[in-house]
Amino acid sequence: MPRPRSRLLRLTTGLVAGTAAALAASTLSAAPASADEVRPAVGGSFTFVGHGYGHGIGMSQWGAQSRAVAGQGYRTILDFYYPGTAVASRENRTLRVGLTALSTPAVTVAAPTGAALSLSTSGRKVEPGQRLVVTGAGGGLAAGVGGAWQEAWGGAVTVSGPDGVLLVKADGTSVRYEGTVRIVPGSPNLTVVNDVPLETYLRGVVPAESPSSWNAEALKAQAVAARSYALSVLRAQAQTDICDTTACQVYRGAESRDAAGRTTWTTPASTNAAIAATAGEVRAHGGEVAFTQFSSSNGGWSVAGSKPYLVAKEDPFSAPGRAVAGDPVAAWTATVAASTLDGGCAPGGAATGIVVTGRDGRGDFGGRVRTARLLCTNGTVEVTGTKLRQLGGLRSDFVGIVSAVQLAHQRLGGTGGPLGAATSAELGTPNGRGSYQHFQGGSIYASAAGAHDVRGAIRQRWAQLGWENGLGFPTGGDSRTPDGSGFYTHFEHGSIYYSAATGAREVRGAIRERWAQLGWERGMGFPTTGDVRTPNGAGYYTHFQGGSIYWSPATGAREVRGAIRERWAQLGWENGALGFPATGDVRTPNGRGSYTRFQGGSIYWSPATGAHAVRGGLLDTWGAQGWENGSLGFPASDETWVGGVLVQRFEGGTLTWNPATGTITRS
Repeated sequence: MPRPRSRLLRLTTGLVAGTAAALAASTLSAAPASADEVRPAVGGSFTFVGHGYGHGIGMSQWGAQSRAVAGQGYRTILDFYYPGTAVASRENRTLRVGLTALSTPAVTVAAPTGAALSLSTSGRKVEPGQRLVVTGAGGGLAAGVGGAWQEAWGGAVTVSGPDGVLLVKADGTSVRYEGTVRIVPGSPNLTVVNDVPLETYLRGVVPAESPSSWNAEALKAQAVAARSYALSVLRAQAQTDICDTTACQVYRGAESRDAAGRTTWTTPASTNAAIAATAGEVRAHGGEVAFTQFSSSNGGWSVAGSKPYLVAKEDPFSAPGRAVAGDPVAAWTATVAASTLDGGCAPGGAATGIVVTGRDGRGDFGGRVRTARLLCTNGTVEVTGTKLRQLGGLRSDFVGIVSAVQLAHQRLGGTGGPLGAATSAELGTPNGRGSYQHFQGGSIYASAAGAHDVRGAIRQRWAQLGWENGLGFPTGGDSRTPDGSGFYTHFEHGSIYYSAATGAREVRGAIRERWAQLGWERGMGFPTTGDVRTPNGAGYYTHFQGGSIYWSPATGAREVRGAIRERWAQLGWENGALGFPATGDVRTPNGRGSYTRFQGGSIYWSPATGAHAVRGGLLDTWGAQGWENGSLGFPASDETWVGGVLVQRFEGGTLTWNPATGTITRS
């Protein structure tokens, strides 16, 4: 996205944009910006607000319940969700249901009651208490009941019994299926099929798809939709007509048992009654059974499907505010770790942000996400809304991604707070790492470092330094200094401090660290310059109200203050003979003065003598005699050439260096 011509200009001009995500009445909501929605991961996560659960095509199950509670009959409900379809009927035929979880390399079969099971390939029986284990053998099957008998069969086997068939899972739990169970050779897994009458099949579907406690009219609508769906997807050329998972519609069989054989679930009377009340009834279109897709909830807007009666339209009974009490998916919130989306990045990449680039335009947030861009540490990846939903484990793609910018605005008081109303839309930063929005009283920038406000002179200085491309994103908001005399904002690569006396100045790196150690503005005062390169290019410095901090690779960051700083300045700063400071401002052991060591010598100060530099052999000799604690005391002058010799006076005497002899004498 191109950079705006001037972000400072946008602060005072431009149209006030609509708010994005807000925290109001303890409920999160979100709305899109006028351009692409750029949402950096904040605090290592994304927060989604959404509507609905599932693909949203056809009937909304929660919508059907809401309509039923409101007094609508099941046919009225189906008329709404499948417009243009008509009531029709079909005979009760046999369905071939693929049992997905039970199609394993070894299938275990048992009699559910005291009646034995029969096998189509053998005169053998599976007696009550026995377990038949079937495995693949070449192109056929191998079967046996413990040590009682073993057989090999060349093809599929059908198992039947007067009370159905019990299939035992690896964990010892089991499911009873009405009709017959057919086991078909395969590799590595066998195919297990429940051949069951349609109306009996529905007894295991309707309560798996809709809670049995729901209104009877909603359950009838589910029964007709499930019956129609099953008949519309028959696969005559395949081994099965339909599966038993959400890839088709969920089928739980007739009864579930725990490992001890106790019944844990059976078909409820309420759903059985709904199936019986609508026996044989389907929805048809053009003489064919309608493809009656459905999902848990469309969140207020259905999605167009592959048939003319699967239309996109508003569904108030599935939307927040009209949904029946207890609907948990009309509106929901989910916080997802950014790392959850790493699988959408190129190998080795980590997700850092999401840019929503396209929506369908229907309902809240601007509608369902159709296209998005995943921002990763190793590039960007284009994804569909469906893919984003899958990566994040979201209930639907009818989502807004909560704007950290707008949440921060709300925390600061919204339009009634110090930032006032928006003067721009929320936009992505040019470096792709964050988003920002301008307001009447400042800006809010969001990135992995959080969402923080930047205001006034500090904001102007940050802009001069290149916005987020200079000091980086803000890591804290606009804050007053503890003494109340100024303001500051911390950024990824430094800070900007403001006072009325000094203006807004940046402090960075090791200089900032040293200033912090000295007490921030309570130590050396506010900065009076920004971070400046020394004229010789060997280091950096920042001047403060109470001194300066200089940095070089050889010496680190060291403060220089008061009269010592003044004398160092007179001697040429770091370009003079003393070079960079190698220590900070240090109190002498006797408490009578201070000193700072430099690369080329030292400057000592006392109230009686002032500040003077001592270098080279004179410094060494003075040091050997006890520094300021020796008989010479503090230096009382700088070194001076007198008649070909170098002389320096101290409180207790004079040191003289003779270059001709290389000797230092005291007088």
